[in-house]
Order: sequence, then structure tokens, then C-alpha cells
Amino acid sequence: MRPGLSANLDLLRAIAVLLVLVQHLCKRMYVDRIGWIATSSLGHFGVLLFFVHTSLVLMYSMERSGLTGRALLKNFYIRRIFRIYPLSILTVLVALLLHLDSDVKGVAGLSYGQLPGKTSIIFHFLLAQNVIGAKSIVNVLWSLPFEMQMYLFLPFLFCWTHRKRSAWPLVVLWGACLIPAAAQPHVHALWRLSILCFVPNFLPGVIAFALPRVALIRSYLWPVFIIGLAAVFTLNPVLPMGWILCLILGLCIPYFEEITTPWLLIISERIATYSYGIYLSHQFAIWIALGLFASHPVWMRLPLLIGLFIGFPILLYHVIERPMIRAGVQLATNWHADRRLMSAGAPATA
Repeated sequence: MRPGLSANLDLLRAIAVLLVLVQHLCKRMYVDRIGWIATSSLGHFGVLLFFVHTSLVLMYSMERSGLTGRALLKNFYIRRIFRIYPLSILTVLVALLLHLDSDVKGVAGLSYGQLPGKTSIIFHFLLAQNVIGAKSIVNVLWSLPFEMQMYLFLPFLFCWTHRKRSAWPLVVLWGACLIPAAAQPHVHALWRLSILCFVPNFLPGVIAFALPRVALIRSYLWPVFIIGLAAVFTLNPVLPMGWILCLILGLCIPYFEEITTPWLLIISERIATYSYGIYLSHQFAIWIALGLFASHPVWMRLPLLIGLFIGFPILLYHVIERPMIRAGVQLATNWHADRRLMSAGAPATA
């Protein structure tokens, strides 16, 4: 990643996952509004921030790899499979084993429910439940199919952007994508292509990658800017507003100085590190503390909730997430090394 962006992107990712967590905590406690803010809009915008962040971070990752062509594609896809699927598969398995479902029987969040059909289960494991119109059994899973489908195209956007290094063709492409994005919910023939609705949220990350890095805006305004975008979204939490705000974010990211406040750096880096685990596990923590232990006093439930919020992601990261990330990197590296040996006419070694 380019110097001067990692800390800012850590904070962006941290705020994104905290917005999702706050939404689901409020939802379980039946807090629909905080002042003018509809709490349901917080988590949705948090996911949109993830989309911008993810596409930008992965563009930098591909740039660092120095790979091109098929080598780039295979390296990228192998690493993303090992990054995303292990925890998502575990999340689906746990929900199935515990017979949990989202938003059933009038209970907000996870609760006991009917098992989905076999087809739905298969598509959940594949992270493609949107293709068949299936409701996600753990509702935070709804965003992962869009990420996986975005991954199919991101390396090609990288190759194009890395060669041209101009943001304006991407801005034009973003504008062109608004037409199918706006049409998709209203055109029955496009019902399986719900990814179209979120292409304008992913592309701003690619635009940020293509823009020159010129630090013009003071770093203390970076968190204010992100929270301000979230506040604006709550005023009119609809898809077009999300598209515009994501574009504004992508256009502005390269122009902020890097945050340097020590305590903010530490907190945002820790939250960003465990963010995927936080994202997938926090609803289980809420279900245990506020569902299974609902009859217990608050002084017991609150520490339990905080402990699970912290403990689950740390455990998942060190036991599953980090080892699988390393395995993906190793597999991709070994595959590339073997291919280089074979192309040079030397025998590949075990």
C-alpha cells in the first residue's frame, strides 16, 4: 500500500464495522431511531464504506504483487478464497447446527428458526445466495456475495487502471454504471444481478487508486469527514445517495494527510485487524448475551456482551483467519514459483 494511506484506511474500516455493530445492537434492543437517525441506515452505510475500502485495498495489494496476466488472476483468486470463505463457512455451519436464523418470529437479529432448504444451504456456502434470492440466515452475510462477485472483475479493472493511471475514464464508467444500477430493481430479467446495484459503491475505491496522492486536507478532519458522510446518508438512506457519497469518498481519500494520533492509530489498527471476525461474529455475541441470557440481570449481560464482542474476533482471527490467510499466500506463492520453473524448462520441485 502506498505510504500515507494505511492508517487512514484502517480508521475507515474500523468505523465501517462499528456502524454495522451499532445497528445490530440497536436493532436487538428495539431502538429504531436515535434522534433523526434511523439506526437501520447506519449498518447499511457501514457496508458501503467496506465496499469502497475493499476495492481500494485490493488494488494496492495487486500492485504490490508485481504480477500480470494469468499469474495475477490466479494469485488474486486463491488469496481471496482463503481470506473470505473459511470464516463465512464456519458462520453458516454454526447457524445451521444451532438452528439459528435472522429476524424470525418477531425477534430482531438471530433466534431459533427453521433450517433453510438444501439449495439455499449450498448457495450460502458458495456465498451466492443473492443469485437465487435467498434470505441470508445470518443477515450480515448479505454483503459477501457482492464482494465475491466484485472480485471476478477487480483484477481486470486493475490491469486497465494500472496501465492508464487516469481516474477520469473510471468516473465516466461510474456514471455509465448508474443506468443498470438504477434499472436492476425494476427490471425482472435482471433480478439475479443484484450486484449491479452496488457497482457504483465499489468503483470509487478503484477511482481513489487511480488518483495521485496529494495530501492537502489535515488529518484531524478525516474521521470528521467519514462520520459526516454517514450522517448525510441517514438523512436519505437510499441507493442513489449511497452511490454519490461513495464517489465523494473515493475522490477525496487521496487528499487527506495520514492520521498520526497515537491512541487513534492503535485502536483503529486493532479494530481493522479483527474487523472481519467482528463483522461475522457480533450477532452471535448479541444472541448469546441478550437472547440466551435475557433473563439474567444487566450487570451480568453487559460484561458478557463486551467480552464476546472482543473475544470472538480475537479467537477467530488467531485460530482460523490468520492461518488460512497464510495458507492462501503460501499456495499462491508456490503455484507462481512452480509455474516460473516450468516455463523456464526446469522440473518443479515438491
